[in-house]
Amino acid sequence: MRPLLHRRRLTWLVFLGCLILNVVFVTTRGAWESDLAGDPDEAAHAVTALMLRDYLAGGWRQHPLAFAEQYYADFPKVALGHYPPGFYLLAGTWLLPHASISSLFLLQAVLGAALCSVVFRITSKSANNTAGLLAAALMALLPVGLKQMQLVMSDLLLALLGLAAALLWRDYLNRPTARRALGFGFITAAAILTKGSALGLCVIPPLATLACARFDLLKKLSWWLCGAPVALLAGPWMLYSSRITAEGMLHVPLARFVPEAAAYYLRTLPHALGWPLAVLGPAGAAWLMLRPNRCPRPSQAAALGALACGTLLVVLLVPAGMTARYLLPCLPVLVTGAVMILHPVMRRNTWGRVLGLLIAGVCLFFMPGWPEKRVDGFSAAVQRSGMPALDAPAPQNWLVASDPRGEGAVIAATAFACPRRSPSLLRVYRGSKELAQSDWMGRGYQPAHADASSLLAHLDRRGITRVFVDLSVPETMRKEHEKRLETALQAATDRWKLDFEQPVTREPGKQGRMLVFTRW
Repeated sequence: MRPLLHRRRLTWLVFLGCLILNVVFVTTRGAWESDLAGDPDEAAHAVTALMLRDYLAGGWRQHPLAFAEQYYADFPKVALGHYPPGFYLLAGTWLLPHASISSLFLLQAVLGAALCSVVFRITSKSANNTAGLLAAALMALLPVGLKQMQLVMSDLLLALLGLAAALLWRDYLNRPTARRALGFGFITAAAILTKGSALGLCVIPPLATLACARFDLLKKLSWWLCGAPVALLAGPWMLYSSRITAEGMLHVPLARFVPEAAAYYLRTLPHALGWPLAVLGPAGAAWLMLRPNRCPRPSQAAALGALACGTLLVVLLVPAGMTARYLLPCLPVLVTGAVMILHPVMRRNTWGRVLGLLIAGVCLFFMPGWPEKRVDGFSAAVQRSGMPALDAPAPQNWLVASDPRGEGAVIAATAFACPRRSPSLLRVYRGSKELAQSDWMGRGYQPAHADASSLLAHLDRRGITRVFVDLSVPETMRKEHEKRLETALQAATDRWKLDFEQPVTREPGKQGRMLVFTRW
């Protein structure tokens, strides 16, 4: 009992230490003061979480669909439908005591610390506490994971749920019962309802069973029960949102996407992990999957290896774009595999432990630099514009013209600053939707107004009182409707005036400006 109690205490200490590290990192690397424009989807996640929070805080008195439609009309960055509701239910509940952007960053820090503590737990059980601490340290310092704590995104929650699902299937392999199979199914359904890419978790039961050669389990009804929660809970949502989700896919043949994705992730892995860990990690993950019976805990090795395989299958076969954060769910497996390769060397004698620690130090040394987030100016422009009074006779209408990052940052800053959101005192229109036409991915773009008079007349019909024109977007990336809007507002001096000019920073060391016009 003493080693078990000692490991449990250490798990909580690892969680606390990683949480402190994460909060310090978020504070010192700029995220705490930054606007929600670090990723095109960041503002959408934050505004959708805020909508769920407001619904739980009192909006439930209205019909949920009517509430969501009105919220989207006022703050058109709600992404429920394009993304499943899992992350928003968690984040919305988290925001109930204090609805602020900083609260969302604290949630990300907590999720990151929880992920590291689970990595410690599984590695310490397979090896020892020293190996577990080493794995937790590597996981805590990975730049890919640290970057997600600077963003309001669902990837950390997805990685945590994926790891939990693998461990639940490990438990099933050790003691096959219907309760454990259903537990795996419920966690997998929760992961799919957090992000559709969690469908890769569905390969864990067959692959792990095959790796352990436990074919006798296929004769048990409990083995087949694991899919019931997924089909009953996640299935209806996936069917409902499939058409919406398809808009965000790359319309390229699979035969072309697979080799491009494979080449991209092969290049990305060394840049994300550093060369030593990029070699040790996949080698360790392959060992866990292909030779689980050589590992101290075969069922755990097989389940973790199957988790990595499922993640890779999704990123290689689903044309949803390519980015390093898509690899996050399999990074705990890579880190655990790397440490498990080092463990036989470390446990032999003192020199072995020194050699293992030196190799781990080399992995840390070759890791990429810690990411930095410096995005500001969008919230400042909203604050300088001022919020309407609670007793205002009618809501104000604003319009922001920028790329998805800039539009999202202004809308999110307005939503969090607005003293009343349901019914809202403000409505923010997106220039990309009001002044142009395109699909979710920006395909088929064309301006909606051919001349300045038509554009200004549209602003009049919408009752727009304030316009944000973001000039921090690189000139080569500015859309035609943004240029026409700027020209029209500057020429219409009888109706519009330049209220102020706001400096904007999109990346560290790269500054631009935003023009804010107000109606006479």
